[in-house]
Amino acid sequence: MAERSRWSPAAIVEWGAIASLGTVFDWLPESIAYALGEGAGRLLFHLDRRHRAIAAENLAAAFPGRYSPAELDLLVRAVFENLGRTTVDVARSSRLFSAAGEPRFRLDGLELILEARARGKGVLLLTGHFGPWELLVAASALRYGPIHIVARPLDNPRLDDLITALRERGGNRVIRKREAVQAILQALRRGETVGILIDQHISEREGVVVPFCGRPASTASAPALLALRSGAAVLPAGIVREPGPCFSRATHGRPRSRRARRRRGSANKPDATIWHDEDGRD
Repeated sequence: MAERSRWSPAAIVEWGAIASLGTVFDWLPESIAYALGEGAGRLLFHLDRRHRAIAAENLAAAFPGRYSPAELDLLVRAVFENLGRTTVDVARSSRLFSAAGEPRFRLDGLELILEARARGKGVLLLTGHFGPWELLVAASALRYGPIHIVARPLDNPRLDDLITALRERGGNRVIRKREAVQAILQALRRGETVGILIDQHISEREGVVVPFCGRPASTASAPALLALRSGAAVLPAGIVREPGPCFSRATHGRPRSRRARRRRGSANKPDATIWHDEDGRD
């Protein structure tokens, strides 16, 4: 989709609606905000038949015979509810940076990423759209230090500015995907850390086709090539939602097959993963 003009009526209305909704979610008490977020997800589940069908098809293909039609319908609804919770996560993420606030997450494996950074050749953190993934950036900035995040610009420039400002709190920096390679290499040469979401299906000309949940999926080869060229350490990272006062747990683990980690996460918490991707192999 082509980028819209910053001054187009559609861009202004979309930005105004989302910014206002974010302000409401941030202002409301936490329990009410998340209840409304989940309700918005359920509403989208009922209205967006196309993506609901895509999610159901993808889940059925990934877990053949595991769910009955009724269970599958409930699971797809839970996927949409998680999208609503993620929207609230973003709206309320500034609270993580409040000096007066209690820590809302714990960070596992911090010693691994500190050890990798001490090598002086930079660190590549590989993660995906799982759980409250937007909070992983904030958690890393607070407990580890600012990182760079590779992101595709949104089609709405005003909305892109809003989301970029949220992601860059705590000293983080967003690297635009269209000029990512050189910017990533420069950051790694300075011994800095770069986070990359690698779970979306990409062009087969740009990736490597591997089997994933019973289907061929083209996954990014760029992180491996960047690591070979720079000598950077490569670590998986993820975040899961937890009950109680510890809102979420961010984990930086030892290097292993990223495909195996994603498959295990999708199997254990299928409702925390995005399944309505057009390609069915996100």
